[in-house]
Amino acid sequence: MGALPTMTPVLIVGGGPAGLTLSLLLSRHGVPSLLVDKRTRPSTLPRARGIHARAMEIARSCGVEDALRAVELPITPGVRWHSVLSAPPPARSERFSAAVDDDVSPCEGLAVAQDVLEEQLHAHAADRPTATVRQGMELTGLEVDPDRVVATVVETDGGREQRVEARYLVAADGVHSGVRSRLGIPMDGEPDLGTRTWIAFRADLSPYVGRNPHGLYVLTGSSSVLLWTHPDDRWVLSGPVDPADPDGAHAADKVRTAIGDSRLPVEVLGHRVWTAAAQTARRLRSGPVFLVGDAAHRVPPAGATGMSTAMHDAHNLAWKLAAALDGRAGDSLLETYEAERLPVARRTAAEARAMWETFAGRPPAQPQRSMRQIDMGYRYVSAAITDDDPTAPDPDAPGSDYTPTARPGCRAPHLWLDARRRQSTLDLFGADLVLLSDTGAGWAEAARKISADPATPLRFHRVDAPGWAERYGVRAGGAVLVRPDGHIAWRRPHPYTDQSGAEAAALKTAIRTALCAAGAGADTSSGLPTA
Repeated sequence: MGALPTMTPVLIVGGGPAGLTLSLLLSRHGVPSLLVDKRTRPSTLPRARGIHARAMEIARSCGVEDALRAVELPITPGVRWHSVLSAPPPARSERFSAAVDDDVSPCEGLAVAQDVLEEQLHAHAADRPTATVRQGMELTGLEVDPDRVVATVVETDGGREQRVEARYLVAADGVHSGVRSRLGIPMDGEPDLGTRTWIAFRADLSPYVGRNPHGLYVLTGSSSVLLWTHPDDRWVLSGPVDPADPDGAHAADKVRTAIGDSRLPVEVLGHRVWTAAAQTARRLRSGPVFLVGDAAHRVPPAGATGMSTAMHDAHNLAWKLAAALDGRAGDSLLETYEAERLPVARRTAAEARAMWETFAGRPPAQPQRSMRQIDMGYRYVSAAITDDDPTAPDPDAPGSDYTPTARPGCRAPHLWLDARRRQSTLDLFGADLVLLSDTGAGWAEAARKISADPATPLRFHRVDAPGWAERYGVRAGGAVLVRPDGHIAWRRPHPYTDQSGAEAAALKTAIRTALCAAGAGADTSSGLPTA
């Protein structure tokens, strides 16, 4: 194994979905990074399965959507309740999913085991020229200063020790994060929602589930859940702990009992005992170190929000690191990572717990958000967002489904930009701030003048799509400023009719606010052209 770079702008510790997604996004921004993962390869035993539509939108922006689609499982969305799997008909059937149509997103969610997802993300991340991705490298020491970190990493096969200096370190090292532990950041929430057994096995269940199994089977006779993980007849059964069988010696018999077929050929691939939890880190940042993914939050598997939330973290952080590294933004923009993501993580953990209780037959007393709301409906509130109506009702309140909105802080709504439905408004975001408007040379010229300054890269796009103004909450000729992570930073509902320079000044101030740049909110004259 070759020597690591001795210096890097960003050191990523952990090669799961969060770390690999961050590597891909940083490469898109042109930021060199080094990712180290103590594992030599992803575990072949699945730990999770599936990401929702918003995470697939992020994968699309990284250029890996097609590769992931090629390995997805053709499941039928929904949950079925049986006493045993072989006993038709199902006692109950529901759709716990974030399924979307192409009026809401250009992407659908993806059913794929975590090991398969990681293999695809790793292959693409390692192929980027700005990224160095190394497996079999474990962090064993960490020195943190206000403006840098110095990490000691060792080859896990007993090889040499190396030191790496980085401007920023991102801890994506999982539930038992060594980085989080070294920093002394506690976890808040419930560490024990119940202990369960986990049996990975191979068996042909097609006589009971057909060619396209449902997303999840709740088997009430054994208090178990059943999950299809791989196309070669691999499954996971999770059920109560049996004190008389701590090592899983009778795992195959437990599978046969849950299925209701005493003669079923079963190959047991793995067995372990695990504990569900709903927790979030008390802080997501400590100086130049940031927490993402399972290092930042733990959720029970109900709703399959874990991997998606991890990828959302990376999406929020990547562009901010890039802006800080190239001088467009200061440290205050990096502060908004915790301000924006920690409330989302806490709410997601609480709702995953509520879904977990629902599967256990204890539905929550209060209305919960839909899966689409959890996946796409969250709104960021921070110093980087210019809200245009702080008194407006929460667009993401429980009890109703997700409705696309361009209120500042929300995910920019999707609209198809071409008749063949190949390019979405979401495809416009990712590199720089983007100003959208449907008409008016004034906004375009203001954007051109602003983007002439290297410190404020801005692209303008004229949207020629039916329904754009209505969906984005503006009148014809209005404008919307969108961040690289696809969240609305600022909105001007009326046309550019600027005779005094106020409209252009407002846009420039909004850009400074989005970058948390010096002087944000204080500019009164832009020097930009009037209409």
